[in-house]
Amino acid sequence: MGKSKLLLSIAALAAVVLLSGLSGCPMFGDTAIAPHIGDTLSEAPDGYPAGGGSAQLPGTSPEAPPEAPPEAPPQPGADTDSGGAGSGSSSDSSSGSNSGSNSYGNSGGNSGGRYEGGFVSAAKIGIVPKGDENAEDVAEEPEPPPALVRLTISAAGDVTLGGDPRFNNLFIRDFELYERDYGVFLHNVRQIFEEDDLTIVNLEGPLTEAAAHLDKGYVFRGPPHFAKILSSSGVEAVTLANNHILDFHERGYQDTVEALEAEGVSYFGNEYNTVVEINGIKVGLFGRLIWYDGKDNRNRITAAIADLRQQGAQLIIAYYHWGEEGSNAPSAYQRTIGRFTIDSGCDLVLGSHPHVIQGIEEYKGKNIVYSLANFCFGGNNNPADKDTIIFQQTFTFDEGALLDTNETNVIPVRMSSDKGRNDFMPVAAEGEDAERILQRIQDYSDLLAKR
Repeated sequence: MGKSKLLLSIAALAAVVLLSGLSGCPMFGDTAIAPHIGDTLSEAPDGYPAGGGSAQLPGTSPEAPPEAPPEAPPQPGADTDSGGAGSGSSSDSSSGSNSGSNSYGNSGGNSGGRYEGGFVSAAKIGIVPKGDENAEDVAEEPEPPPALVRLTISAAGDVTLGGDPRFNNLFIRDFELYERDYGVFLHNVRQIFEEDDLTIVNLEGPLTEAAAHLDKGYVFRGPPHFAKILSSSGVEAVTLANNHILDFHERGYQDTVEALEAEGVSYFGNEYNTVVEINGIKVGLFGRLIWYDGKDNRNRITAAIADLRQQGAQLIIAYYHWGEEGSNAPSAYQRTIGRFTIDSGCDLVLGSHPHVIQGIEEYKGKNIVYSLANFCFGGNNNPADKDTIIFQQTFTFDEGALLDTNETNVIPVRMSSDKGRNDFMPVAAEGEDAERILQRIQDYSDLLAKR
């Protein structure tokens, strides 16, 4: 073979080898970096994080990795925190190795999309398949931080819709005089109730047409359709734990439950431990009729709290019927039971039965409102003490966890808009009346702090 032919053959052979080597280069494959959007890199080149799975760049082998591209910075919205390993997709709806939920709609705290030490996909770092020039930029905008959730609870005292049918029942008479307007009795406070997140009252007396009743000094009842008075005025929940709910026996009790259910009003107390969900927060409610501090009552309290926690309650409120009628100071057992309830995991304790206001105690950063007094009370046509309050507390949650805050508001109220008699229309007090009621609450609360 001549020298020129030898040189030509060597050149041809070199060209074949060169073309053969180029055919294995990743830039000659179907994609620029990853074979498909969403595939993860296993043995990652320098500058890219290693992920789970076994995806391999086209035309490469573990023995001969391609030259690494320049290191890509994290894209806006990518989670740059270091995290634990786990399996799963890197899309926003994926589930990672840690259970739980967050405000971004993901399940799992360590799902994909991490730039350091976790999972990464072509979509997450803004890389699209080669040749797709019209593809939209898939890098995501930063998610806003999760917002705090605030819940304002309003609590009021004794609500008796009706009265004793054996005596002159002015509540029923006034309902007819006002042309059977269900909204008339609570119209003065309806705006307060509608602007909060949950309003709770003590429903002191059944809603029933039953005739047979207990043999006692006073028995209360109203017709079942009076549940509309609550639903039309922003009252969302009532406690049934009081000494009048069984005035008309079990029949009256069950009629009451059915009437409340028909109007969409939640109820709790006695055997009912109730969870209501508000703005994504589960609020647990329970109530008891308590006349003494004893092991049996304490066991019922701890059992109720445990049951509500098992149902997922993130906030727990107790409403007790306790104390001595007519007394502006709580009994000793009210204080020990109230504190025990807080110690057992309750977040707010409310009280009724004395028919007059008592002080408010702050205990370990939580509140015990010993008596909320009468409110819309058809059981007495003209009580001597018409002062009452609406107690409000705003609870703040950060990603479902209750923060250690204590935001309260006491609204002074007169249980009747008519000072001469009980017209069953509570109204926010003004001027000297408001100052007097607030001063009474302050004085009674100060006495509690000294004991």
